[in-house]
Amino acid sequence: MGHLRRNLSITTQIKQLCPSASVLIIVDSPVAPFFELPPLCDFIKIPTMVKIDYGVWASNRLNMTSSELLPVRADMITNIALSFQPHVFLVDHMPHGALGELTEPIKQIKQLSPHTRMVLGLRDILGGPEDIFKQWKLEGAYDVAEKYYDKVLIYGSPEIFHSAEEYFFSEQMLKKTTYCGFVCRDDTPKEFSNSQLKKLLPNNNLPLLLVTGGGGHDANSFMDIFLDTVNLLKSKLAFQAIVSSGPFMQTEQIQALRDKAKGFPVAVESLGNDAIHFLKRADLLISMAGYNTTSEIMRFRKNAIIIPRPGPSAEQTIRTRLLTDRNMFAAIHPNDLTPERLAETITERLKGGSTLDDSNVPDMFGARNAAFTILSSVSVANEKEV
Repeated sequence: MGHLRRNLSITTQIKQLCPSASVLIIVDSPVAPFFELPPLCDFIKIPTMVKIDYGVWASNRLNMTSSELLPVRADMITNIALSFQPHVFLVDHMPHGALGELTEPIKQIKQLSPHTRMVLGLRDILGGPEDIFKQWKLEGAYDVAEKYYDKVLIYGSPEIFHSAEEYFFSEQMLKKTTYCGFVCRDDTPKEFSNSQLKKLLPNNNLPLLLVTGGGGHDANSFMDIFLDTVNLLKSKLAFQAIVSSGPFMQTEQIQALRDKAKGFPVAVESLGNDAIHFLKRADLLISMAGYNTTSEIMRFRKNAIIIPRPGPSAEQTIRTRLLTDRNMFAAIHPNDLTPERLAETITERLKGGSTLDDSNVPDMFGARNAAFTILSSVSVANEKEV
């Protein structure tokens, strides 16, 4: 879901810079249709695949193996791109796609739509450098990036993580690489998408804790520990809390959390697009270390406790280490997470407030910078299709 939100933020900025642009987003996330799009923008959904481990993918919904599903997805992507004939084809995260599924589509696009500029967008931390190097080398990702892409955009800052060096970019790739800054929402919608959720915002002066785990598919464990923590704190500290379950948390897990939260000052809800309202209001955020959430913590200068996902990728543990070194937030390694440790840290953060220093905050206007770079890469007049 992080890839989707990131590209929607860039799309919004493209539309602000060039209102006449048409943007077609190819997605495999089942939640994509629930996101609001600007005018002249649309989604096309392809069958969903999920990452199991480095280089290991599986079909999420269809009764097909990954080797059976990959050519289906590749054919769909090729036909969509060649029919749409975009001026820019922006690929997120993997230059060659899952298990190389984009290699042939990209070759076809370069051959049959030569005016299309190929742009690769990468979040700053993809995983452990040695693991990514090994995977990209094995799957031919470096070759694809060097041969077919006109531009590489890194959604981060070299002051925090020098992605191009850490992931062993060649001189050829370095010449076409630009750091854009961090991509996140630049503003907050004035109205709630779901007006009923507005009632959850507290109308008193009690501290508000927001607990979120991104999409939610692997957040149940630390949210369960948070509720054990509430049981320890409820007689010692006055507060309210909202646990945002996320669209991918299983229904039975959500119900179990709600049952456990009964009698506590805690609401368990799926906040969806309205999560940003609660994030801005929260006195303390307790979250995993996904790109989007940590970017919004920096963007809105939030007081936070981060509990990184332990695997399969080292992405979140690397991000947590780098940002805690800059005093962006407090962190607890998942191996050290106990109700007692979390209760102690919550108490400290509510009393002491955020340690986030403005001088340490990097460029947070990555969406606008990326949009400007993308539009600048095509030498066409006012009517653009991206």
